Amino acid sequence: MRPERLCFFNSNRTWGGGEHWHGQQALLARDRGYQVSFVAGQGSELARRLSGEPGIRLLTLPLGGLSFLNPLVMARLVRFFRAEAVDAVVLCLPRDMKAGGIAARIAGVRDIIYRRGLAVPVRDRLLNRLLFSRVLTKLMVNSEETRRCVLAANPGLIPASRIHLVHNGFDVAEFDARASAPLAPRRPGELVIGAAGRLTEQKGQSLLIDAAAILKTHGLPFRVLIAGAGELEARLKAHARARGVEDVVEFLGFVTDMKGFHASLDIFALPSLWEGFGFVLAEAMTMELPVAAFAVSSVPEVVAHGETGLLSEPDAASLAANLLTLMRDADLRQELGARGRTRVLDKFELHRTFADFERCLEA
Repeated sequence: MRPERLCFFNSNRTWGGGEHWHGQQALLARDRGYQVSFVAGQGSELARRLSGEPGIRLLTLPLGGLSFLNPLVMARLVRFFRAEAVDAVVLCLPRDMKAGGIAARIAGVRDIIYRRGLAVPVRDRLLNRLLFSRVLTKLMVNSEETRRCVLAANPGLIPASRIHLVHNGFDVAEFDARASAPLAPRRPGELVIGAAGRLTEQKGQSLLIDAAAILKTHGLPFRVLIAGAGELEARLKAHARARGVEDVVEFLGFVTDMKGFHASLDIFALPSLWEGFGFVLAEAMTMELPVAAFAVSSVPEVVAHGETGLLSEPDAASLAANLLTLMRDADLRQELGARGRTRVLDKFELHRTFADFERCLEA
């Protein structure tokens, strides 16, 4: 039975792929005729973006890992779910699963869905076993790799019949319609490689810097643009200086105009060591950019090796080799880029994936 009143629940303060997905789905569900509410972290980027959005009832709370033990927080959540007569709640973070899931169960919410976008195992702990068996009704995953990882530590954590695959969706029409211009001017004869993501160990920017040092020995003119902010910024800049590539590696900081960023590139590189889905890959492929990335976690589900990009083992030398192949072959870059856009339209276009989301709700 189709639920009529949905609540999306994401308490993360910063912005990333999971936050983009929850915000996007909430707006699309509203536009499709659902009654939509949202629980967001107090002071979060999601709360800022959804504040005042017509048709969405927003509750903001200071939520943390132990909020499920706070009776005042739990009482507010239970009251909110009951006041909104929520039929289904879609949870994001592990702490959301605890606080939001338990509160939803107390409030009598019929469908309690944990949307897992992180391709790492769920720890086999008593609380997790209880949450998956007694609180959650469904697990939604954004890739087959995420499905595999969730169950790695406990294959019996949740029955397979209650796990639903819903890929991240990308609104190609909206992205195409955005007015934008390249963020960085092109220099004559220079090829531009770009990477985007939080500056963290997971995103592997240090390996891209190492790859740039290898590329520099081949004498081809190139530049690497790195978009993103994070705790490793100072360390990565120091690493670029130590490797002697500060003249060809440029840190752009947090970029809001991602279409303009991709329009500045010839090649998109994703040196991530693991990904839940890799939303930036869909952006780059929509812009018909060839991709060089590592064949890890869910990346091969998005990027087809030899068809839309080149995948390698997760090391700098292999990444550099694939980048060099793309740099030397303009026809290959064009061919892979064109196929990449077709793949996004066929598999990850937003309205296709929203239909999968609705099938999960109705299951």
